[in-house]
Amino acid sequence: MPTSSATRAGKKSYEQHCPVARALDVLGGRWTLLVVRDLLMGPKRYTDLREGLPGIPTDLLTARLRTLEAAGFVARRKLSPPAPATVYALTDAGRRLGPAVLALGKAGLERLGAPGPAEDVRAEREVLALRLSFRRAEWPELAETYQLRIDGEPYVVSVDHGAVEATRGLAPDPAITLTTDARTFVALLLHDVTAADALAQGSVELEGELPAIERFLDAFAYPSAGRRPAPPVAV
Repeated sequence: MPTSSATRAGKKSYEQHCPVARALDVLGGRWTLLVVRDLLMGPKRYTDLREGLPGIPTDLLTARLRTLEAAGFVARRKLSPPAPATVYALTDAGRRLGPAVLALGKAGLERLGAPGPAEDVRAEREVLALRLSFRRAEWPELAETYQLRIDGEPYVVSVDHGAVEATRGLAPDPAITLTTDARTFVALLLHDVTAADALAQGSVELEGELPAIERFLDAFAYPSAGRRPAPPVAV
């Protein structure tokens, strides 16, 4: 983390001897925490970050990445052949920002609602939000793994007695494989459409039993969902 004098020399500072203010000297700029959010799911190329943050000017994205690098939160890495590329990845210090970013997400989840027609809806963000929406108090004994394929990208969601992991990748033995698009996925989590109706409409493909997908959608339902009471879980 830069010193207060270094911060003052390079850009605006809150000029407060306070750890929160010192962190916000680096992280409080527009888009900065959204860059961190997108890197929580793994390293990304500059073009991937730019695509995932529609509306950010390219010079501003470059500036935000430089600031995060200078502060030690982000580092550049070169991928080995056969796909050589430079990617941005969170450092150990950057990963420690995860709980703070997710805490903001938890507060925002209560205000989320259905996406507007002009809002950008991305599969990766909705999968990341599953770490926040899981209803631990209602499903304390749930232990299952789910394979999601949203907008063509594979994700794994694993639940183990209250602990949730949601990452990119393939699950070895999932309870279900759900294939859909991001907006339909959100509608399912909000219970704006049932799994049975989505299957009948062809907006969802399912490998596995219907009760398993219903269990998943109840366990991860977004707060505004008018969901059914959770059934008991056999483990």
